[in-house]
Amino acid sequence: MNKSLLKKAAIQSVALMIAVITLSYAMRSYQAVTIEASNMTKTNAAAANDVSDRGGDIITLDQSQPNQTITVPENSLNQESLDTPITDLQDLKSRIDPTVLNKLSNNFLMIKKPKGENITLQLEDQYINQSIQLDFTGMEDSNITSDMILRVKGSDMFTGDPAFTEMKSMEVDKEKGTSQEVITKDFGDDLSHGITITTQAEAKSNLYSSQVQITLDSVYAYMIYEDNNYFYIDLRKPSEVYDKIIVIDAGHGGKDVGAISKGDKYYEKNINLDIVLQLKKLLDQENIKVYYTRTSDTTVYLRPRASLANAVDCDYFISIHCNSNKVTSPNGTEVLYYDTDFKGVKAFDLANLFSNEIAKTTTLKQRGIIRKGNDDIYILDKSKIPTILIEAGYLSNNNDMDYLSNSEYRMAIAQGIFNAIIEAYNELPVAK
Repeated sequence: MNKSLLKKAAIQSVALMIAVITLSYAMRSYQAVTIEASNMTKTNAAAANDVSDRGGDIITLDQSQPNQTITVPENSLNQESLDTPITDLQDLKSRIDPTVLNKLSNNFLMIKKPKGENITLQLEDQYINQSIQLDFTGMEDSNITSDMILRVKGSDMFTGDPAFTEMKSMEVDKEKGTSQEVITKDFGDDLSHGITITTQAEAKSNLYSSQVQITLDSVYAYMIYEDNNYFYIDLRKPSEVYDKIIVIDAGHGGKDVGAISKGDKYYEKNINLDIVLQLKKLLDQENIKVYYTRTSDTTVYLRPRASLANAVDCDYFISIHCNSNKVTSPNGTEVLYYDTDFKGVKAFDLANLFSNEIAKTTTLKQRGIIRKGNDDIYILDKSKIPTILIEAGYLSNNNDMDYLSNSEYRMAIAQGIFNAIIEAYNELPVAK
């Protein structure tokens, strides 16, 4: 065979082999890219569905139960976080899943989710302090800061530690005959009046836990939403959520024992608390939202008691106490009131109704209703809603003390107060 022909054929053969190899490599590369792209598309579609589905979910916490836990689904935390700074309110809202955004009111908190595959969030409503506590567990790092907590109030947005200016004033307590300097802080329109964060390593793991205390500008009813990157705590006025709202106050508590019986055997704070706890058993069966100033032997000052009642704009504020005197002869139940008219309810009518109902369930002498004034009782003076103060009996009187020391009789007092609450809703106007 001609050598030139053989050489030409060899060259063509080599070229053909190179072409085949190149084509084969290209096909394999194309297949790999196609598979990778298909998987990516499927993953992103699933993530989009996940956001849409969960974005429509709402977790409404039962605020009669102070501690509740939310377990975050693992797949909700595997999405890439939005790390670029939020510039303004429009930018913030553009990052919220539309199904969530449509459910949020004008006031809400937006909390960036910490990193972690199995994060548990427990939220506690500490309304007596106008605050909420968030407990995160299962975090992969300890980097949770106030910059991750955004607050939206109307058209205003805040982040980081709340800024404030201080103002000083003197406050006189005419009940105790004392005065003290009071320092108040002006936070402007910021929803938060303080953020405290404590983070620690979890035992027997490489994970972290964080406790976030957020003090708010008022008391709210809250609902929780979430998407892949944030938790949202919607803040609404309690009156927008509940039809009936009352505040029950167990007088004194903690280091403030109140009146003391002969021989220092009984403290007023304990009797007040037991009557309230008995009352709570009855109210738990009713469709009434009840805020309690205390349900244990804790110290609660006068200011937060009145502030709570005003903040929730309750229908009735009922404070429960016991009386005492330097002499032992005074005895019986009294209902104290100021000559006020809030929400169309005259405090006189409210006091009279409670006095009559307590008379039906107890054998204590009924001393009737007593009008007070001249700023002599703090909670009656500072409350801007219908308020009464019940003096269940005299710890300084032997007969009254025998009655008050009996659990069955304390239950009878609670029953009378409960009946009066129900009758108040039936008989008295409640402006909404």
